[in-house]
Amino acid sequence: MVQQQKMQGEYTFLPQEHILFGAGSSARLADEVKRLGGTRVVIITGHSLATKTNVIQNITRALSPFHVAIFHEIGQHAPKSGIDKALELVRSQKADLLVSVGGGSPIDAAKVVSYFLHQQGGAFLPHIAIPTTLSAAEFASHAGYTEEKTKTGVADPQLTPKSVILDAALTLTTPEQLWLSSGIRALDHAVESLYAPGNHPINDPLCLSAIQRIFTYLPQSKEHPDALDVRTELQIAAWMSMFGASNASFGLSHNLGRRIGATYDVPHGITSCITLPTVMHSYATERAQALARIAQALELPARSSDPVQAAHQAADAVANLIVSLGLPRHLHEVGIGVADLHAIAVGTVGDNERIARIEDLLKQML
Repeated sequence: MVQQQKMQGEYTFLPQEHILFGAGSSARLADEVKRLGGTRVVIITGHSLATKTNVIQNITRALSPFHVAIFHEIGQHAPKSGIDKALELVRSQKADLLVSVGGGSPIDAAKVVSYFLHQQGGAFLPHIAIPTTLSAAEFASHAGYTEEKTKTGVADPQLTPKSVILDAALTLTTPEQLWLSSGIRALDHAVESLYAPGNHPINDPLCLSAIQRIFTYLPQSKEHPDALDVRTELQIAAWMSMFGASNASFGLSHNLGRRIGATYDVPHGITSCITLPTVMHSYATERAQALARIAQALELPARSSDPVQAAHQAADAVANLIVSLGLPRHLHEVGIGVADLHAIAVGTVGDNERIARIEDLLKQML
C-alpha cells in the first residue's frame, strides 16, 4: 500500500501594513504619512514622470502638510549612481519617510536607499509605494539595482513598503508599451510562482486568479486605455501575482530576464515577453501538472487528457497574448544576436553542465 505524503510547508508574512486601491486613492496619501509618523518626506521617482506628466505635482500637492523634497534621477534598472545621489538627498533633508512613485526602478531604488541607510547604522525608513506600472515591485522585500551593467540585489523583510497605494488614475500617462509589458511581467510572477518547488496552498489560487485577470483585462486595457476600472483590475492582478512571493522562488524566466535586462538595458516587462513562453515550453514535462492548471484556468479547449499537452497549450496561449498586444517576442527585436547568447547563459547559470541547455533555449528566443 502506497502511503500518501502529507502536505507540509511554511508561510512567512511580510511586514506590509496597508493597501489602498481604486482610482483617486492617492488623495489619502497624507493620512498614510501621518499614520506612519512621517514629517519630512523624500519622493523618489524617474525623470519622465517628474517632468513630462503632472503625476508628481499631484503627489506633492497631496503632501502639502509636510516638508517634501523630490529626487527624479532614477533611471531604468535603478543604476547605483542615481541611488547614491538619492541617498545624499535623503541625508541632507533629514528625511524620515520615503514615497516612491513609478515602476519597479524607483520603487526598488527607495528600498535600496533604505537598505544602505540601515547598513551605515541608521534605521530602515518607512516607505509608501505608489506604482504606475504592473511590475509589482511594491509587494516584494527584495530590490535590485545595477552597477556596471551587472544586476545586484538586496533583501530584508523591512524593505517591504509599509503602505501601497494603487491609484489607477496615476497610470494614465504610463506609455502603452510599458504598461502592457509590465502586465506580462506580472504574468511571469504568477506563472513562475505557480510551478515553484514546494507546497503553496495560499499562493496557487491567487496566482491562477491573477493569470485569468491578466488574460481578460490586459487586452481590454489596450483597447480602452482610459478605462480606470480595467486598470484597477490589472493592479489587483499584479498584487495577486506577488502575494506571498517571498514563499515561492522565481525560476528561469526571471533569471534570464535579470541578466538580459541589466546587461542590454532591456525593460523587465519586455524580457518577460521574450523569455516566459519558451521557458514554459521547456518545463512542460518537468512541471506539467502546474502548467496544466493554467490551461484549465483559462478554459483552453483540451487537445487531450495529457497534462504535458495542456502545459504546451498554456505556453502557446501566453505567446499569443503577447503577440496580440503588439509586444516584442524575440531577442533580435531588442538588439541581441547569436554572438551574445553564450555570455547570457554563463551569466545566468554559471554551471558548465547547464550552459548548453540554456544556450539552446536562448536560440529559440532569437
